[in-house]
Amino acid sequence: MMNHYKIGLVFACVFVLSACDSLKLPELPKFESRAPLPVTHAPERIPVEDIPPDGVITLRPGDTIYILANRYRVTPRKIILANQLPPPYDLGHLTTLNLPKPRNHKVKSGDSVDSIAARYGVDRYALIRLNGLQEPYHLTAGSNLAIPRKLDYSALETPSPAANTTTASGSTTASGSTTTTATASSAAPRPRDGLGFVWPAQGTLVARFGLVSSGVQNDGINIAGTAGEAVRAAYDGEIAFVGSGLKSFGNMVLIKHKNGWITAYAHLGEISVKEGDRIRKGAPIGTMGQSGKVQNPQLHFQLRKSRTPVDPVPYLS
Repeated sequence: MMNHYKIGLVFACVFVLSACDSLKLPELPKFESRAPLPVTHAPERIPVEDIPPDGVITLRPGDTIYILANRYRVTPRKIILANQLPPPYDLGHLTTLNLPKPRNHKVKSGDSVDSIAARYGVDRYALIRLNGLQEPYHLTAGSNLAIPRKLDYSALETPSPAANTTTASGSTTASGSTTTTATASSAAPRPRDGLGFVWPAQGTLVARFGLVSSGVQNDGINIAGTAGEAVRAAYDGEIAFVGSGLKSFGNMVLIKHKNGWITAYAHLGEISVKEGDRIRKGAPIGTMGQSGKVQNPQLHFQLRKSRTPVDPVPYLS
């Protein structure tokens, strides 16, 4: 009985397969070729503008909190707090807004547009434009100039005499003084046009120059260390910039050296120098910290030839 059942099942399967074989599958629809879609360009990035000296800006049609934040490089939160804006932060009923004022420089006797631009590392034309200066750009002692927020390394290209320099406290430092080197050392020969820079801090090299994760470019190196340990000048020079306006870098110092070299020291804790100070190689400029966008104490160190960043490691000893 079971054998008959199996035979019947086989015949049933053959019948179904033969029936399926006689069926005609429906024709697939024919797709017509279409013209390629037009290329759509992403909207252009909003040009960055300087905040006026008084911090008051005039709103333009279509302005929003986020457009203003991109245009003037401030956070939406600062705009909201400075103007006591309630949710949903509609600007339609306003004509002006207050933004954080640019920092000021009190003009001293002997100051010029070029010397102030070089001191703060900003573009001279941006300084002129922000303050509405007219040729021949004479400055009055005692007056205040607003300083643009954006750094311009080209303003620091003028050479700085290295002889007879002193630390911020005014005491001369021995020319042979050096900092302790970072844990990672380099076997690469020092480039011929290097000045003999020394390691600015003691610690472990945790990020090298060049592309890092997610394709981000690191324009310097990062040395992890202990909070409060000394950070030292890599070479003789002049303190060209001291500030914390660049949030990613926190407390930062720029030193201008001879032959167009510039060094940058970021994420500092304490800063023991001021703009205009002359400093010797190996003299302390501040301490290791974790200011800016870092999670642990470290130094971000950059070496630039004029405006171009170069890998510092082959130049350090």
